[in-house]
Amino acid sequence: MVKLAKIIFLLFLNFLISQIPNERLFVTMQMADQVGVINTENSSVNQYIASDMEEIDSEISCMILEESTCGFVEGCEWSMGMCMGTIDASGIDTPHFIVMDEELGYWFLTTMTSGYVAQYSLVDNHLIDSFYVGDAPALLTIDTVRKKVYCSRTMPMSGMGMGDMMPSSESNKIQALDYGPSGLSESNISDYEIDSPAPHAIAISEDGNEIFTASNTTDWLYKINTITEEITGVVMDLNINNLSGQVIQRLKPIQCLSIGNKLFVTCSAGSWFNSFTGENSVIPGQLQMWNSDTMELIDFIELGNYTNPWHIKESPIDDVIYISLGGDSEYETEGVASVSFTDNMLSLDWLTTNPIFNTLHGVDVSSDGEKIYVSARGDGFIHILNSSGVYLESISVGMMSMPGGICITKKGLPILGDSNNNKIINVVDIIKILNFVIMDDILLSPYEIFASDLTLDGVIDITDVVSIVDLIINNE
Repeated sequence: MVKLAKIIFLLFLNFLISQIPNERLFVTMQMADQVGVINTENSSVNQYIASDMEEIDSEISCMILEESTCGFVEGCEWSMGMCMGTIDASGIDTPHFIVMDEELGYWFLTTMTSGYVAQYSLVDNHLIDSFYVGDAPALLTIDTVRKKVYCSRTMPMSGMGMGDMMPSSESNKIQALDYGPSGLSESNISDYEIDSPAPHAIAISEDGNEIFTASNTTDWLYKINTITEEITGVVMDLNINNLSGQVIQRLKPIQCLSIGNKLFVTCSAGSWFNSFTGENSVIPGQLQMWNSDTMELIDFIELGNYTNPWHIKESPIDDVIYISLGGDSEYETEGVASVSFTDNMLSLDWLTTNPIFNTLHGVDVSSDGEKIYVSARGDGFIHILNSSGVYLESISVGMMSMPGGICITKKGLPILGDSNNNKIINVVDIIKILNFVIMDDILLSPYEIFASDLTLDGVIDITDVVSIVDLIINNE
């Protein structure tokens, strides 16, 4: 009866845990300095997480001051008929992009203005650590085997409707950080320097041996071998064939994505002044497909004038790429595109525009491949379409929030007892928990801690070992 009671208790605990949504959509809210967590099952925002990388040194109440004294108080200025506080950039983070490690239970965030990469727990979203990289970090890609995150840099925002609101980087380096239960640290090889400025786009090969990046300002594409440190660069725009250090800003690559030996790159393009001829023209936004082994262009597809292709994500079930189109409100070109790929050809499946879309930015796909989520930084909505491009609904995260990168959990929390998160509960899990109980210097990741605490009392001890032994014996 005692063993039966323990099994019933464990099953009850697993039932309680199963009530936590398996699929959560994380969205960066750049103007709010927050990350929103959306339950995709009921399309509601469950949590707002403040980035708080840097604390504002002081807060001054400017509203009580008159015009004659306002300008003499630091941090205050007279504007629109009242005394208002000036923005203290030292207290602004501007969270921008998110990647996840769903084996160990981490998510990572870049903050463009304050210059940090931050590490959070996927169990309770608490901040584990932050690492100052400086110089406007932008996108991230992750190697979950070697436990590394790689960080790209923000490109100039002029001509993109952003004005001076966002920082831009002066760096031509991709930075590498190690991560683990104790937090973030510089990798042995801490950065890789390319021959072009503004390395914004970034992706990683499936084996983690190669990093890909593209310069937003010179239209050059790079492959970085993380083992040999060899860097290979090729020009993306053969119509211009400019040098690697020559700023041209014609194709303006934004993000890249590695699938097998295929590399996909979105190019925002748009209005372009040809400094060689003095002529102005409009370059259609496009998606390029490269052979990442040979670094040769295989095919490209144009998505239309002023479409401004931005972030990109693959389907988990098909050979399909989804692209958010930042667009231009004057031409109503904001939208989402679905592009299929074969070994040597791209083909457009559908391109959906909608008058309610307002400057689309991030994109991700549900774990079953049925729903596409895109963020609209222009008005604070997350829009949802099905895999056929049919509009379904939207979720508001705040009109002035300016949502940017989004990321969806695909795997959910581990099962209690499965401390190594391999979907099998066996003696390996017992050994892992025993080692943690006995040794003083072993640290566990959030998912390891979660799955090892079978009694859910906040302490991993011998009672958890006994519980997992009983669980294994009674399941055989």
